[in-house]
Order: sequence, then structure tokens, then C-alpha cells
Amino acid sequence: MDRGKDFLSRTVTAAFDVLNVTVEDLPAYTPHLKGTVEGLNRAVESMLLAALPGYVRQPRPGRRRARPKEEMLLDFEDFTARLLAWVSWWNTVHHPDPLGGKTPLEAWEADPSPLREISADELWTFTLEETGRPRVISTRGVRFRSRDYVGAWMTGQSGLRVRVRFMPHHEHRIEVFDDVTGRYLGPELADAATPEQI
Repeated sequence: MDRGKDFLSRTVTAAFDVLNVTVEDLPAYTPHLKGTVEGLNRAVESMLLAALPGYVRQPRPGRRRARPKEEMLLDFEDFTARLLAWVSWWNTVHHPDPLGGKTPLEAWEADPSPLREISADELWTFTLEETGRPRVISTRGVRFRSRDYVGAWMTGQSGLRVRVRFMPHHEHRIEVFDDVTGRYLGPELADAATPEQI
């Protein structure tokens, strides 16, 4: 992959580690070293995006004209529907030359490489940021950003060292993992317990 910070972030690196994917960050300005990805990007642009209203990189002869005022841009739902339809076509109908007459789906299904099923819980954790330092469950729960987070599963777990992962801008809930094993323990909610429950 290229050296984009989004690709080399801790979260992405941790996800690849769980999936046993070796990450090789390429030197800058070497798109030819990841030709498959670059080729797919060019295909999306030339076969799908260039035909959509509002496409701005389309070359025009002579002086570039402004976008026609009457041109209606797609809303998010329409764009998503068109993109998903194109992805389905690419994978199930299209026959790229390098695949020897097969569709990408047929080539994938014919590949004997072993697959590992990933649970929905594991996939969910890849969308979360990690706080970086371990925390300890106390009788008031887990302290994070000046709030106490509690969960019913925490009963009897006081003193356990845990790691916190969270969805940015959604501070009502955090996800908690064992600090030693990395095993998912469960969610904790902020301000969810009454004083009597605490």
C-alpha cells in the first residue's frame, strides 16, 4: 500500500495483524508497484464516475466551461445505489483480460487459498479507535474522558486491567478488551447506572 496515513494508522495496522496480512508500505510515488489497485481505481473513474453528473476531471477541449446550471447532482442514496450496481457488474459480469475469461467472482471462487471467517464483533472493533493506555475496572466502572462507564458484565471484575476502544464522536458507549489477551469483554455505557446500582 502507499504511505497514506489513513492506511498506516494504528487501527488499520492492528486489523491487518489480526487477519495475518503482511503490510508492505511502498516508497512514495511508485503507483506501478501496486498496479492492481491503481488499475481498479482507473476503471472506477473511467467506467463509472466520468459518466455521472458533476464529474469535474473530465477533459474538455479549449476553455473549460462551468458545470451547467440545470445539471442535477446525485444525492448520497442515488450515488451509493449506482456504485453498488457497478461493483456487482464488475464482479459478476465483467471479464477482465488478465483473468482468462473469468469474472472476478469466478476467479475468487477458484482460488484455493484458505479463508478465515471473521465474526461481526471482530469487524465492528476495526472501526474503533484505541485509547493507548490500559485502564483498571473499579467499583464505579471504567473512567474515560472524565466519565464513568459501566456494564452489567463487570460485576466481580474490579481490579481487572482493560483496554478501551471507542467510536469517535460517540462517547455514550465504549468497548472494553482484556489488557493481556486482547479478548473482547463487552460494552460499557456512560451514565447508565443509577446511584443505587452503583
